[in-house]
Amino acid sequence: MSQTELRGADSSEKKKGGGLLVALLSIALAGTGGYAFYQHGEAAKKEAAILEKRNETIKELETLQKDYDSAVTVSKQNADELAEAKIRIAQYIDSLKSMKADINILFKYRDQVDLLKKERNRLLAINDSLRKYNIHITQQRDSTATALNQRTVQLDSISRKAKELSQVIDEGSILTLKSLVAEGVKEKSDGRYINKERASATDKIKVCYTVGMNRIAPVGNRTFYVQITSPNGITLGENDTVSEGERTVNYSAVRTFLYERNPVDVCEYISSITKKYESGVYTITVFDEKLREIGKTEVRLR
Repeated sequence: MSQTELRGADSSEKKKGGGLLVALLSIALAGTGGYAFYQHGEAAKKEAAILEKRNETIKELETLQKDYDSAVTVSKQNADELAEAKIRIAQYIDSLKSMKADINILFKYRDQVDLLKKERNRLLAINDSLRKYNIHITQQRDSTATALNQRTVQLDSISRKAKELSQVIDEGSILTLKSLVAEGVKEKSDGRYINKERASATDKIKVCYTVGMNRIAPVGNRTFYVQITSPNGITLGENDTVSEGERTVNYSAVRTFLYERNPVDVCEYISSITKKYESGVYTITVFDEKLREIGKTEVRLR
């Protein structure tokens, strides 16, 4: 083979070798670029997954917040603990929203969420127990209040009936007069009294009454008052006053006697203050110790 042919063959081999090298370098570069693209894609997927988990964690924390809001509304017993937990949850939410895609940090927050869930369950269990206890206490209080109201109504009814019965007994035990008579009289020197119809001949007015029998009236001393008013409205006799509650009476004579559920006869001889009687009608009224009017009559002097 000539020198010229050898040089041509060497040149051809060099070209083939250079092309192969270029091809290998191109393949290597292409592989490196593809791997870098693949790595970038995987990193993006990983970041997206971390962010998705972060958002899920934020949602869980927000759900926990709502649970605590409901718990505080239902019961105020452990409100301080619930409020403190709510503050921590809000802080975690704010931190997560500004967090970069870091799996290690996310794991730490996930651990905190698990702890918060356990704490929530504990606090809500306490809250539920307190709520049930409050309901029980409220029911007992309402039951006691109802029983007290019923008892009060019963006592009021008994008290009212007792008062009515007492009133009936009180009214039924009032002493009444079987008779009430009055007349003008003149006292004789021997102590006898003779009836007079003329005012000028009269020196006293005789008032006699009989207290009737009452089986339910209590036994004991009783006091009756006799009032005689002249035609011009002057009270004769003692002309003194006695009061009972809002009642006041000017009386002419007073008599206290022992009442033993038997009739009692009483007579009073009442003089005029001036020792003289004017013509006209004299009104006689008898009152008991309660100043209740129990008898009334008139006498006319000419």
